[in-house]
Amino acid sequence: MAKPPRGFARFLRRGAKLLKNPRLLRQVLSQAVTKLGRAEGGPLAEVKEHLHRLVALLKAYVSGEYRDVSTQTMIVVAAAVAYFVVPFDAVPDFLFGWGLVDDAAVISYVAAQIAGELAAFARWQQAQEAQEQKKGSDCKLPTDPSDDDAS
Repeated sequence: MAKPPRGFARFLRRGAKLLKNPRLLRQVLSQAVTKLGRAEGGPLAEVKEHLHRLVALLKAYVSGEYRDVSTQTMIVVAAAVAYFVVPFDAVPDFLFGWGLVDDAAVISYVAAQIAGELAAFARWQQAQEAQEQKKGSDCKLPTDPSDDDAS
């Protein structure tokens, strides 16, 4: 097992507290989505997909849509997202070029540690999307070919 990035351990307590406070967790998720939207290129480019998946997992968990994951995993995920959001972590975000390197390291570390659960969540997401597409296509009314001649 890989050693956690420096400074991440103290965020595990924050992650546990966030899971107990859905309102605060939603605020942190909103901040993460905003910060992620501004992060183009740089150190986060390679972990952006993982970060999107972590945020989606937390959203699905807090909404109650997806619960097929351990509480410990969710604490780690919440801690990683909190680490990403907090500007003053092991390396402050305002240090241009270096400030997001530690964030990327934490995201990579967490994604590697919970790879199996992230893969299961990705499969669940794909199944949900397939169901939504099926519902959408089932709701469409058949078109009347005679309508084409009316124009």
